[in-house]
Amino acid sequence: MSKIPSHAGSTLLELLLYTAVLGVVTGIAMPLLFSAAEDRLLQQTISAVEQNGAQILQNSAQRIHNSERILSPAMGHTGSLLALQTGSGGTNPTTIGVLTGSVLIIERTLQQTISSTDVAVTNFVVRNTSTSATHQSVELSFNVIRTTRLVQPHFYQKYFDLTVGLLPTDLPKGTNASCAAPFCLPANNYYWQIFNTATGLCYAAQTQLNCP
Repeated sequence: MSKIPSHAGSTLLELLLYTAVLGVVTGIAMPLLFSAAEDRLLQQTISAVEQNGAQILQNSAQRIHNSERILSPAMGHTGSLLALQTGSGGTNPTTIGVLTGSVLIIERTLQQTISSTDVAVTNFVVRNTSTSATHQSVELSFNVIRTTRLVQPHFYQKYFDLTVGLLPTDLPKGTNASCAAPFCLPANNYYWQIFNTATGLCYAAQTQLNCP
């Protein structure tokens, strides 16, 4: 009876060759996979920055455009917070500012965040560009930044700015005539008053907002 030849040696050789080829393929593929993942993450980062910047501008412009007058900063001045008088008691005054990298809009006492926690907003500047009491406008500018980490830390930053004018034909319905203009306290707290139409008196807003 003839013996069946053993292929153990060739099987071991094939295994070694397979291992070597796998190592080469892995060595080539891994950098490509990381590069693709980084490219995808970078695109997500750019998209997040673009969307947040557009959202901040849209929300801010809507409120500025529909407001009655600018309470702070004063005409020709620059600040880091914007206070607006509106015709609705439920939104008067409306304050826009940045706290710990997030853009906040406070309508009377209701506070909402209009930027994502995935990004940080810096250098938020408000400039009152009004030419007169009846032709008021304001310029907003800020940076939106997002940092990502994979193999190497990356960050994407974009500058946004917009000038918005108030409707000059609006007849003011709201009133803050007897209320103190918003300002920053020495303790770095932003202080503003709310007008009570029932009593005709002003009282301090309880919503907390820090001056940048």
